Amino acid sequence: MQKKKKSKNVKKKMSGDGNYLELRRWMYTHRDANGRVTKEYLEGLETFMHQADSTPLAQESGKMFCPCRKCNNSKLATRENVWKHLINRGFMPNYYIWFQHGEGYNYENEASSSNSNFQNEPVDHLHNQHRYHQEEQMVDNYDRVHDMVADAFVAHDDDEVEEPNIDAKKFYEMLDAANQPLYSGCREGLSKLSLAARMMSIKTDHNLPESCMNAWTDLFKEYLPEDNVSADSYYEIQKLVYSLGLPSEMIDVCIDNCMLYWGDDEKLEECRFCKKPRFKPQGRGRNRVPYQRMWYLPITDRLKRLYQSEETAGKMRWHAEHTQTDGEMTHPSDARAWKHFNKIYPQFASNSRNVYMGLCTDGFSPFGMSGRQYSLWPVFMTPYNLPPDMCMQREFLFLTILIPGPNHPKRSLDVFLQPLIKELKDLWATGVRTYDCSTKTNFTMRAMLLWTISDFPAYGMLSGWTTHGRLSCPYCNGTTDAFQLKNGRKTSWFDCHRRFLPINHPYRRNRKLFRQKRVVRDTPPPYLTGEQIEQKIDYYGAQETVRCGGNWHVPGNMPDYYGVQHNWHKKSIFWELPYWKDLLLRHNLDVMHIEKNFFENIMNTILNVPGKTKDNQKSRLDLPDICSRPELHIKSNGQVPVPVFRLSSEQKSVLFNWVASAVKFPDGYVSNLSRCVEKGQKFSGMKSHDCHVFMQRLLPFAFAELLPTKVHEALAAIGAFFRDLSTRTLKEDVVEQLHENIPILLCNLEMIFPPSLFDVMEHLAVHLPYEALLRGPVHYGWMYQYERAMKYLKGKAKNLAKVEGSIIAGSLTEETSHFTSYYFAPNVRTRQRAPRRYDDGGVAPTYAVAGVPDIFSQIGRMGGKTKEVWWSSDEDAHSAHTYILLNCEDPFMRYFESLFVSQVQEAIPGISTSEVDKRKDRHFIKWLKSQVEYEDPDYPIWFHELVQGPLAKVTTSPMYFSRGFTFHTYEYGKHRATSNYGICVKGETDFYGILQEIIEVEFPGLLKLKCVIFKCDWFDPVVNRGVRFNKFGVVAVNGGRRYNKFEPFILASQADQVSFLPYPRLRESGISWLAVIKVTPRGRIIGGEEPPLQEEHINEVEEPEQQMEDILLIDPHNHEYEDLPDDTTDDAVEDEFNESDDVSSVEENDDVSE
Repeated sequence: MQKKKKSKNVKKKMSGDGNYLELRRWMYTHRDANGRVTKEYLEGLETFMHQADSTPLAQESGKMFCPCRKCNNSKLATRENVWKHLINRGFMPNYYIWFQHGEGYNYENEASSSNSNFQNEPVDHLHNQHRYHQEEQMVDNYDRVHDMVADAFVAHDDDEVEEPNIDAKKFYEMLDAANQPLYSGCREGLSKLSLAARMMSIKTDHNLPESCMNAWTDLFKEYLPEDNVSADSYYEIQKLVYSLGLPSEMIDVCIDNCMLYWGDDEKLEECRFCKKPRFKPQGRGRNRVPYQRMWYLPITDRLKRLYQSEETAGKMRWHAEHTQTDGEMTHPSDARAWKHFNKIYPQFASNSRNVYMGLCTDGFSPFGMSGRQYSLWPVFMTPYNLPPDMCMQREFLFLTILIPGPNHPKRSLDVFLQPLIKELKDLWATGVRTYDCSTKTNFTMRAMLLWTISDFPAYGMLSGWTTHGRLSCPYCNGTTDAFQLKNGRKTSWFDCHRRFLPINHPYRRNRKLFRQKRVVRDTPPPYLTGEQIEQKIDYYGAQETVRCGGNWHVPGNMPDYYGVQHNWHKKSIFWELPYWKDLLLRHNLDVMHIEKNFFENIMNTILNVPGKTKDNQKSRLDLPDICSRPELHIKSNGQVPVPVFRLSSEQKSVLFNWVASAVKFPDGYVSNLSRCVEKGQKFSGMKSHDCHVFMQRLLPFAFAELLPTKVHEALAAIGAFFRDLSTRTLKEDVVEQLHENIPILLCNLEMIFPPSLFDVMEHLAVHLPYEALLRGPVHYGWMYQYERAMKYLKGKAKNLAKVEGSIIAGSLTEETSHFTSYYFAPNVRTRQRAPRRYDDGGVAPTYAVAGVPDIFSQIGRMGGKTKEVWWSSDEDAHSAHTYILLNCEDPFMRYFESLFVSQVQEAIPGISTSEVDKRKDRHFIKWLKSQVEYEDPDYPIWFHELVQGPLAKVTTSPMYFSRGFTFHTYEYGKHRATSNYGICVKGETDFYGILQEIIEVEFPGLLKLKCVIFKCDWFDPVVNRGVRFNKFGVVAVNGGRRYNKFEPFILASQADQVSFLPYPRLRESGISWLAVIKVTPRGRIIGGEEPPLQEEHINEVEEPEQQMEDILLIDPHNHEYEDLPDDTTDDAVEDEFNESDDVSSVEENDDVSE
């Protein structure tokens, strides 16, 4: 309470001093009516800087907190930068008491301090420019470990401050007690705790073994002064930071996964179901060891930790405080499922600090594909309250349960979920008292589970609906039209999509192009509510796993009509949650795996990959009974006609050569696809993200000149569907159009490909737009982030004899180090702060005067070997200067530009706009100089320097990093494995070009204005001559035509990045069209770990064409037949409980070879 009393005393002191606010009024008289910095402000600012310079922090580290309107006393900066920020931005509101700059809470000498002689010293900021451009050379060693305590006590305006509750108070007291100096006389901020936290952070960032950490502790102990208190070993570090960590529990499990020895069964010594003993036989005097145990990490403490840190506490209310654009979804809180829940439970929604979560689980093998079989199943919980740039980052994917191996949990998954479900019920019913350090208040935090995320086999384990067999689609339920292939012995979803079409659609009446002699009159299956589903489960008698035992010892029978009318094999444990029945979306279909499966089936069939193609001997034998396609039937001599969708050997060679040599993407976009071409016969080793890129970016045009038009269009439309569905911002009308389009797209594929191609994964695509309407953008419900998280867990398995314990220990360490890293000094590099390959420097240039246009303050960083060179020609210098002037968003420049245009139009009546533009390019600079007298006080100094023109020498470089893009000049990048030289400038007419030069232009004068421009070679922008658009959203440029006007320059800040890819073709044509691949900037939505490549948004989607004519199903140019061996896979029906578990197919999104 001491802090609280002090804040009240401060307010009382301020109210009692009548002259106090008057003395500091200069702080908020920043500029005069003309926008110039006032003399009073400059003199007062010197007083402030003198005070700030006297603080121990500034004297020791050379840095101080910046109280400008943007930094808000939350960032450390050098004296020069603080001065510049305060000159440009002014002080943050109500900072009359400089408590972060040495005044503390003692204000007795304020008047004398404010009226010191220092206040009267003259200031001339224009003659002290060196102050603003000095290079920062001081190393900031200030450590904010104390701030972890102080954050909970600093008063915020007039908010009432409360005492932390008991748990939070214990946390802060433990932290403060451990914060002792590292050695006598050490610099402030160096403590035993801070060193331990730094070392733990280094361990987790680099995944170092414990032996390495012990070596480091020995080294520190040896080299630091003798009286140092640094840790003797990594074990001592763990003990020191134990109070900062989060709890974990070990729960004994039956060896057969029948039950947990937990709750009422905690003291049992044998299983209630299988009667097997709990403990291994041990000798006398030894601790009893269970046969099996699971790890449980309570989610409540991890959610409370989010409110204990200033970095995350305020962000947890973002979901309720952000403004949604009508009809757009950028976050789950914008979508229907979230809004529906808030409508049903308004009391829960009324507190924006209540937490909405998602659950994900999947299996992986810690030993990889070549190691022994071992199936580990982590369960993650994710809070969705956070904004898009934080939500779904690895730090907020909380490992909650680790289900032990080596056996697959199969039906016993619910047994392991019991502790989590109980905790979720408690968080819903009563909540938990939590301290919010952003508002300095205690509140009752409640939480709920929105949905689960998993691949399709795990979908069945979580939901209780078996995901194999004829009834495997959880939305179609028992009304599916799927059937068993007679020869292929697999379930096919061929011709299951006409029922989703409008009732009068002509495809419904077609008896030839689908299943022969069949007319479809059925309507789509209804989407059932949660109450209806639960009633069905109870009606069929599906039982809860925890009541029957994990291996169903009691009673061991499937529910009535299982596999005939339904696929409910159990009643999921999630139905215990009181709100589960009211959710619109309970389990997500994973777009990642559906897209990958779709791509692989199509590509293997087109390439006729042995053992993987869906067009095999058994598939052809099934055709006569299903389809009216006699031209594809096997002949009496055993020969098989070549289908129209299959590539010939020559076409395969073209495709693989194109992928290996011509397909180049920007850095960090995709892995090197040339490595995925195996002996010119097939693609192998393609990761999920590689399939994602090929499906969405290449498939819409890759087969345009290799396959017949109808086949290409059917494939391109599917690629465009997944691309449009995967945008970061979804528009509801676009998703509704996709929902209407996808049945037509699937029907178009069914008219070409054999029934064996259409397994359940192809069918599930018909339900994806519906889920997107409920959930929002797909990256909040797919598996990419979790697969990467499992890859990191796999790397933590240092002790292969005790895999589970090793992973848990590493995870707990990472949680602690992540929290403590928030309080490291700004110069300390951690995984979150480490600059990426696309790092642009992060700091915009600032100037000593106000009003400098933004084009001279763009954030960017030149890379590679820089050179100072002369302008290549006077024409280039003139054109660059003109472009900068005309793109300078400033009232002065806009006035003179409009004045120039009006004078030209008066002088030449009826002159066209294009002619006016030509005169601007030629004469505007000379005319402007004649209008503005040098040093005319009516215009700011930056305006005079800009009008006079740039220096004759410029700085060039081969690389430039800006806004998440990495740009290369063509000469620098043309021989590399990546393509970073494609440029797009958006406008009324989009311009596409090749980056030729990166130039930094500097203007002479006191301010030394600088900006970076690109010199580009532009393609012809005229539609249908230089640029064309196809109906699948692919833009192509004519590689042989160039823009006929000399306008080579653009500002670097105007450039977006694209990649130009040629079309794969058998024969060269007269026009060389290049497909334009637009690139999403890296790191702009989330720092460090982006979701896989996604468009920002799609404005509209065209309605697909409908094919009613007969389709030519065999290749008219191939009159040969081929023998098809019986190379199909095993006839057995796949069981999701026997899926292999490995994350080796998952890789980082930024794994790119250059």
